[in-house]
Amino acid sequence: MLNNENRYLFKFAWKSIRRNAGRSFFIGFSVSLAVVIAVWVIAFFDGMNSQIEKAVVNTNTGFFQIQDPLYARSTDSSNPMEYTGELASKLSIAPVTAASPELVLDGNISTPEGSAGLMVIGMEPSLHKSLIPISKKMISGDYLSAKDETAVMIGKELADLFKFKVGDQLVLNYQDQLGELRSEILNIKGIYHYNSRGFEKKFIYVNQKTWQQLFLKETTEKILFNRITVLTPGLIYGPVIQDKIKDTPLILKSWKQLNPEMAVVLEFHDGMIRFFFLIIAMTITMTILTPVRMLWQERFKELKMMSIIGVSVSKFWKIGIYEVILMIGLSALFSTVFLIAIIGSQSQTGINFKFLNDGVPIERAGIKLPGIIYPELNAEQLLITFLFVVFVLGISYIFSIYRTLRKLEAEL
Repeated sequence: MLNNENRYLFKFAWKSIRRNAGRSFFIGFSVSLAVVIAVWVIAFFDGMNSQIEKAVVNTNTGFFQIQDPLYARSTDSSNPMEYTGELASKLSIAPVTAASPELVLDGNISTPEGSAGLMVIGMEPSLHKSLIPISKKMISGDYLSAKDETAVMIGKELADLFKFKVGDQLVLNYQDQLGELRSEILNIKGIYHYNSRGFEKKFIYVNQKTWQQLFLKETTEKILFNRITVLTPGLIYGPVIQDKIKDTPLILKSWKQLNPEMAVVLEFHDGMIRFFFLIIAMTITMTILTPVRMLWQERFKELKMMSIIGVSVSKFWKIGIYEVILMIGLSALFSTVFLIAIIGSQSQTGINFKFLNDGVPIERAGIKLPGIIYPELNAEQLLITFLFVVFVLGISYIFSIYRTLRKLEAEL
C-alpha cells in the first residue's frame, strides 16, 4: 500500500500523463505497436514453421526414424530386422504417439502412358493407421488388410497419370534381395488422395506379407522393418527415443536429417525472425526514447519551479517511476486489445497466400507448402518481447529524467 505522500505523487504522475495526453498516447501506442508487430512477425513464422514441419512429418517421415544399420548407411533394404515384442513395448509408451515398422523397396512402372519411379512401402496396416490418416483419405476402393495377397494401394496422382482404377493390375519392376530384376503383378485395391501430388505419385503401399514375398521370395510370418517411423509431440524428445534403443545397433534419425532441404528452409525462417526482431528492437528504441526525452524537456520549467519551492530530487524520480508503471499498464492494455483483434482472428481464419500461385499448391522437396498460414502465438516469446519493450521504456525514462535533473542542477 502507498502512504499519503506516494499516493499523492502517483496521482500527480497520472495527471501529468493526462495533461500531456497527445504525447503520452503516442508513447503508449508506440510501445503497444512495437509489441504487436514483433509478436506478429514471430507468430507468423512460428505458424509457418509448424505447418511445414507437420507437412514433412506426415509424408511417411515422422519426427524420427529408427533404422537398421545397413539401411541407415545406404538405404539398402536387403537386411531387414524383426520388430520384436520388446521393441514394440518400448515404442508403445509416451512420448511416442505412433510407431510403424516399414519395409522399403524402390521400383518403377512403365506403360504406354509413361513411366514413374516408385517407393513401395511394406507396412502393418493396423500400426500404420495411427501414423498417417491414409485410411481416412480413400477416394476409391478399400484400405489394406494384413491378410491381403498381391494387393496394392496407390495415390490419386499416380492413378490419374496412368489411368488406373480399382481392380486394375499394376506391373511393378524392381530388384529383389539377390539383385535380380523382377516384374510382378499387383492388384490395385484402393486409391488414396492425401498430402501432395508428388507424394501421391511416388508412394504405393502393400502389406508386410506381400512385400516379403516380392523382395525376399518368402513370407516369414514376422513383422520386419528397414525403418520404424515414429511420431512424438516434437523433436525435443530425441534423447528419450535414443535411450529406448541404446542397447541395440539401430540408428535414430530426425526428420531434419532425413529431409535437410526443408530443415534449411526452417533455419532460414528462424534467421529471418532474429533479423526482424533486431530491426524492430532498433525501431522500438528510437521510437520510445525520443518522445520520452521531449516529454521531460517540455516539463523542465515546471520541475524548476517545483524544485525552488522545496520538492526534492527523490520525488522527481518517484514521479518518473510511477509514470513508467502507468505507461506499462496502458501499453499492456493496448497490446492485449490489438493482439486479440489481429492475431486472435488470424489464428482462426489464417492468412491466405494461395493467390501467389493462382491457387495451385506450391511443392518443395516433395512437400506441399501451406497456402494458408495460421499464426501461432507463443506465450514465452510474447513475454520476452513485452519485457524487452518495458526495459527500453524504463531506460528511456531513466535517461530522460537523469538528463533533465542534471540540467536542473546546473541552473539552480
